[in-house]
Amino acid sequence: MSKHMMVATVLVFLLLCSAVPSYAPSVHTNFKCTENECNSCASALPDDYNGLNAENITSALPDDYNGLDAENITFGDACYKGTDFLHPLEWWYFDAVFDNNYSIEFHIDLASIKGAGMVAVMLNVYDDGKLIFHSQEYLLPSELNASKEKPLVFISGSKVIAGFIDNKGNWVFNLSTKMDGASINLKFASTTQGWKSKILNMWWWGVIQPKAYVSGVIRVLNKTMHVNGTGYQEHAWNGILPYVKGWYWGKFASNSMNIIWTNIIEYPWKQYLMVVLNKDNGGYVNIPPEKVQFSMSNYTYNDGWKIPASFHFGIEYRTIRADITADATNIIHQFSIGLFNYWRYHVHVRGEISYGSETEHIDNYQIMDFTRLW
Repeated sequence: MSKHMMVATVLVFLLLCSAVPSYAPSVHTNFKCTENECNSCASALPDDYNGLNAENITSALPDDYNGLDAENITFGDACYKGTDFLHPLEWWYFDAVFDNNYSIEFHIDLASIKGAGMVAVMLNVYDDGKLIFHSQEYLLPSELNASKEKPLVFISGSKVIAGFIDNKGNWVFNLSTKMDGASINLKFASTTQGWKSKILNMWWWGVIQPKAYVSGVIRVLNKTMHVNGTGYQEHAWNGILPYVKGWYWGKFASNSMNIIWTNIIEYPWKQYLMVVLNKDNGGYVNIPPEKVQFSMSNYTYNDGWKIPASFHFGIEYRTIRADITADATNIIHQFSIGLFNYWRYHVHVRGEISYGSETEHIDNYQIMDFTRLW
């Protein structure tokens, strides 16, 4: 739930206001996959799938939780779903933070109604949290070639996303693109079970890879680097124009655990906090919001907007304990059209997570964001 949603929202707004008069054939879906590695999205998981399809192990949620709970995902949820008049939005998003202090963010936004609309493709590269490369393309929907049967996405004839299940049952996605002289060729290998959630009937949020080991090669500013790090992938579908004020989104990762969180602001007086913990080689736990102490502080002005620069989480739920602080090291006001605004944060995350008898310390850097729609 990041900048891609911001861009897609603006694209559909323009489309519905007839400010985007483009028309082209719809997204192509009728192509054949010749890649032996690409598993069918409709197929069952292999018999040796070693734990990454663990069931949701949370208890029943309270009645007033308003539906922001994670539920089991399938490999098919990584595939292209398609858009229509009532649900014109779909997007794919990847990010990764590497051991050499570089980081990347890549996304594809589709806003389309019966072939009319646009595809936005964006690549950002950061060095120590500072943006050093940015490229964005706006294309017709016909330039997107995606499969409803396999997790395959082509842009302008080039394969960008290809997913498969390896012989150990791990979900693996290859991400490859070249834009304006920069290129990435990365492998995202899941460490834990993904999940999905219906976000206030606005869209399905599929957290395909809550945490992934990432390796590969990036080239930027005439420099080629072999990189390793941790990453994240999401895919969202059945999206409509959001009616909320905005949201925060972020993640924390320790050695074998990670937390994904979002705080959705429906109105200034009504918010929805969602926190999900994942365990490597295991499942996920929905943490009820009343078990989370969440605060924002250290407000600062960024391009005239007053936004928080520090975030704190205190969690006590069953055998789960967490005390985590995320302090911004760099904030980029990366998108602004009137009241539509988006900030991408690089944050220094410190603290600890305990789950059962295990306690792990966190001292690393992550990407998060704040989207404000009005």
